[in-house]
Amino acid sequence: MNKRYPFPEIVSGEGGWKIFEDTERPRTSNISKEMYVPVGDKCIECDSYHDKQIRRHELAHVKWSPKTLGKLGPDESEITVEVIEEIRVNYLLAQKEMGIEDWVLCPEKIKLAILTLIHTASEFEIICYLLASMWRDNMDIRGDQNDIKPNSREYLLFLDIYNDIRPILTEVRKTGINWAIEKANYFYLKLLRKGKYRHFHYGSKTYQPPYRKTRVVAKELNLYRDNFNDKPKPEEVLESERQKKLAQQNKANQFANMKSDSIGKENITDSTNTLEAAQLKTKQDLYEMTEGKLMGKINYSTEEGYKGQWGNMDIIQAPLEINLQGQIKQGRKYRPQDYGTNPKYMNRWCIDKKVFKQQQRVYGGTILIDVSGSMSLCGNDILEIMQELPAVTIAMYNYKGWRVRYDSSRKPTGTLRIIGKDGKRVTEEYLEEHTGGSNLIDGPALKWLGKMPSKRIWVSDMFVFGMGNSSQINLIQECAQIMKQNGIIRLADINQVKKFALDINRLE
Repeated sequence: MNKRYPFPEIVSGEGGWKIFEDTERPRTSNISKEMYVPVGDKCIECDSYHDKQIRRHELAHVKWSPKTLGKLGPDESEITVEVIEEIRVNYLLAQKEMGIEDWVLCPEKIKLAILTLIHTASEFEIICYLLASMWRDNMDIRGDQNDIKPNSREYLLFLDIYNDIRPILTEVRKTGINWAIEKANYFYLKLLRKGKYRHFHYGSKTYQPPYRKTRVVAKELNLYRDNFNDKPKPEEVLESERQKKLAQQNKANQFANMKSDSIGKENITDSTNTLEAAQLKTKQDLYEMTEGKLMGKINYSTEEGYKGQWGNMDIIQAPLEINLQGQIKQGRKYRPQDYGTNPKYMNRWCIDKKVFKQQQRVYGGTILIDVSGSMSLCGNDILEIMQELPAVTIAMYNYKGWRVRYDSSRKPTGTLRIIGKDGKRVTEEYLEEHTGGSNLIDGPALKWLGKMPSKRIWVSDMFVFGMGNSSQINLIQECAQIMKQNGIIRLADINQVKKFALDINRLE
């Protein structure tokens, strides 16, 4: 008699339902007529009626959700459909003045879940949690229609906890969570607002978002599942862990940029600003690229039924005719360290006990440069980069429209040219001849970069275009996905490469 069982037969008008007690994972299957819900009354721990709220929500699925998700396309996933459907059924409950009006779990358990999310979850997981907890406990819509933004206790608690612990989070983590909150509100309102321009539906409580709209919004959400589902490292979340990691890196590389004539003197550069700036800016780039926006300058087309395509790409090892070995600052081949087997610098024992001889690390990596349009490059730029990164490989790519060449598939072909490697570079005349033109192969060039030695730097204004100067959203989103998967850092121009070269190469 102390258990409260729901009656889905009343809602569905059909018998044969089976009710199972389940407090861990409430769910409803309209096709097999099975419901798994908690059947308690008032919670003895927090004095709330959260079991009642969950039963009400599951009965709403019986009333408004389809029997099955149906066949999912390649750009859909079960989790995104389910999360968006949660918003729809809660909204419809509120329209009927039966909204979720109490905690759906004990507040202390919710706090623990939120803290765990903030410390360990990916941006996509945070978006999904927020969407599943966004609803209004009432929907007082009359005439001009009141604001429909969420006021649920769970959602507001997340915001409160996040604001409380913001000071201990890194700038990268705060940027990611702010973006996740923004996107959750975007998807929430996109589902509930009516019309092409997402205006409110004025009048009485008549607008009910159909299930087909759930599927449309879920497809867009699924894109973020593909690109932003990596869990963060501890040093990306907590400022204290980031500082500890940075101190370890500085200690390991404290002699990396020591002048060759200053034996025994340390010239350590604090790379906090440059490292964090590069990492944070690349993260922001990925957000904008996934949304099809570029720094407010370009909005990529989402025209249905048409997807942009890249051209083909040739890879050419350019003639490296200029030898820079005599001009590259190789630095000392060895450095003092406090560990090892060869004690060479005994004079340092009283200073820092770094008496052992250790081989100096030679920095390298791969730099890919977009040389279309206004992007410029000269031989002295290559020299300056190689002075900091002797082992670097430098390549550039573009498509010179005046030298059109077609292969058997009738696609135009752009070219990626390796212009600097092993301490050698191409001539000024070669650079002048092969720069300019258009993009065409940003995606294939980034895939090439993803297979090259790290650290991987992409020098570009991010204005990427495919065949026919196409600016379709799938092209910029593909570039974002390649960057995310391969840890590619984006810099705006050559001057940034020269400024950050050594520091970026240390970025783990």
